[in-house]
Amino acid sequence: MPFRRRTLLQLAAAAASGAALPLIAQAAQRRSLADPFRLAVDEALVDSGLAAQVQRRFGRDTGVAIQLLPGPARELLDALGRGEHDGALLNTPQAEAALDRLGLLRGRRQVATSDFLIVGPTVLRPGLDALGVRAQAVSALAALAKAGANFLGATPGSGAQELEADLWRAAKVAPLLPWYHPSPGRGALAVAHAGLACTLVERGVWAVAGAALHRASDFGVLVEGDPLLQVQVHLMRSFHLDHPAGKLLGDWLASRAGRQAIAALPAYRPVAP
Repeated sequence: MPFRRRTLLQLAAAAASGAALPLIAQAAQRRSLADPFRLAVDEALVDSGLAAQVQRRFGRDTGVAIQLLPGPARELLDALGRGEHDGALLNTPQAEAALDRLGLLRGRRQVATSDFLIVGPTVLRPGLDALGVRAQAVSALAALAKAGANFLGATPGSGAQELEADLWRAAKVAPLLPWYHPSPGRGALAVAHAGLACTLVERGVWAVAGAALHRASDFGVLVEGDPLLQVQVHLMRSFHLDHPAGKLLGDWLASRAGRQAIAALPAYRPVAP
């Protein structure tokens, strides 16, 4: 184990200097498979393809393996605080900041920006336009609630749920039955489509799954472009663990190669150098 991790540190130094990877990188690539960097990732960032893009391109450039561990962001964040994962790629800035203030995270840094959309049956739009559904998320939610439009909640503990809770508070609406329905978990977008319900979805997830839904029926984007729908994606490491690939991953994401990997997915904007 110590030798493998020293090897990864050598790789990190080479990558940071911009030098070609040394011959030892070939051995490190094989050894890192037995000791991969365990990266917890919010399910939306997996479904959008961002996590796989980072895993693939980082592995190609450094020879270091990443093991992806998908789940609801809050559960992953709690596990990270206990030292069960090496790092995390999440979109729950408020919960992350709270844990960071407790000193349970290290190296937390923003790596990308994305946003959420309110989607649903587009046949609702003509009737709801008069109620205020435009490009403002708060007024849109208030209008949907007033109209009793079916709304499917976000997965508990997800980045979408953190944002959704803020939006309902700002709209001064308590989301309740019979028009508000709890999330079924992963795959909520397909469930919302099948039940003709509105829901909040990350743009990357919509880019992957939503286009087909929109082509197949009158189901599409109701609200987008509101700054309140923007969300930051952060990389962070556990305070209890110090896998050397963690710093390497952070440096790589901040590098030109890492930013290009993120920018290759239209739903995400890398952080400017």
